[in-house]
Amino acid sequence: MNFILSNLNNLIAACWFVLCWGGYTRYAIWKGRDTACLASVLHLYREDWMRRMLLRDNRIADASVIGNLERNASFFASSTLIILAGILTVLGASDRALSLLADLPLVQQASQGISEIKLLCLATVFVYAFFTFSWCMRQYNFAAVLVGSAPMIGERQ
Repeated sequence: MNFILSNLNNLIAACWFVLCWGGYTRYAIWKGRDTACLASVLHLYREDWMRRMLLRDNRIADASVIGNLERNASFFASSTLIILAGILTVLGASDRALSLLADLPLVQQASQGISEIKLLCLATVFVYAFFTFSWCMRQYNFAAVLVGSAPMIGERQ
């Protein structure tokens, strides 16, 4: 009976996680349409920045800003790889991790199979995060190309 209750709790927790992730994503998109949020305000600032960039001859500062933004995305992408390496390491030594966790107070004993499934789900989240940050870096590269190819003052297209 305890085994069934434990699996039911794990199933409820997994469903709750998926519901919260998907629900928050839908809510953020819906709420962002009519409410000023950080993303919408930054979008306005980026448009203003690009208009002002077209009025400058020296665009070194613009390229520097894009480089700094890209470094931030690169830091988070590399951090997700380090976390993924840690998760996969724990997955490889899950029996030792379970025995270490069993010694801690207030920790419920879990089977090795359930623990491995949880670690794989966590790894999936960080793989998704890595590809999201990698896509972000690619977009910053596109933005750098656009800044570099923007017409100079008085130049006709």
